[in-house]
Amino acid sequence: MDSLRQQTFPMDMFEAIVVDDGSTDGTQIISSQRFPFTLSYLYQKNQGATVARNYGATISQAEILVFIDDDVTISPQTLAALVETCYQGTKVLVTGTLNWNSSVIASMYTAFMLRSSSNSNHSHNDTYLHFIDCNTELLACKRKDFLDLGMLQDPTEGRGWPNWDDVDFGYRAHLNGFRLLQSSKAFAEHWDHSIADWTLACQRWYRAGKSAVWLFRRHQELQMHIPMLYDKTPPAWGQDSPMLIARKMARYFASSSRVMGSIEKLVIILEQRYPSPFILQRLYYWLHGGYMFRGYRDGLRELELIGARK
Repeated sequence: MDSLRQQTFPMDMFEAIVVDDGSTDGTQIISSQRFPFTLSYLYQKNQGATVARNYGATISQAEILVFIDDDVTISPQTLAALVETCYQGTKVLVTGTLNWNSSVIASMYTAFMLRSSSNSNHSHNDTYLHFIDCNTELLACKRKDFLDLGMLQDPTEGRGWPNWDDVDFGYRAHLNGFRLLQSSKAFAEHWDHSIADWTLACQRWYRAGKSAVWLFRRHQELQMHIPMLYDKTPPAWGQDSPMLIARKMARYFASSSRVMGSIEKLVIILEQRYPSPFILQRLYYWLHGGYMFRGYRDGLRELELIGARK
């Protein structure tokens, strides 16, 4: 909300809609505070972020919708840039450049993630991205387009979070001829608590892997489009190339409890005694992949159990 105060976009030309998804942290106090723009505070019983975003979108009467997560702050020119790009294009979804940030360097892992984020490439021109980069942390589109595309939908049907609703939306938009455009003038910082240490991050990767099962259940063809999950799925004998089967088998063994346990112990020792960024970077990524693999396989087992009950 404070970053919205700093926008170059005229304050009388936008409304901020805060959707409180059944919180217990005092979020409602926002409705009693004064802002230089119109604020609408909406409360709903806990139903998840997908329902909350759709609720805000249906209440809004603006031509342009801009979705911003509650742990994201935007630079002063971002709102103007997103709106301008939406008006200039047809059949476009618009995003910006998101960088991780943290108020405290809580661990070596935090420092690593911040460095990797600051080193990410940024184009000086607006750039078309792949639809899998659709991200509701910062996403703008015309309200009519959003409604016509069926709004956001939860592929997991409430079974998991993160639930890939933004990738699902981006894919459905892609099938309807839309393109995802990254504005070169829109910047935001993501104050993600999950980068506080690698154990928190790995749990997030686990949950993402587990819920991806439901995304692929809805859109099986998406498996080949999401690189981070490319070698996490079971071998498709007769369909996968020998190279891909070998990669999947390697991932299977690399994600075993014995191997992962050894890597975790090694990371702890290295962080304490020999904090080599070169080595730790590779081990952190190993753990990310291993936990995502575990989550995906647990998701498959859960899906099988649900199918057996039916």
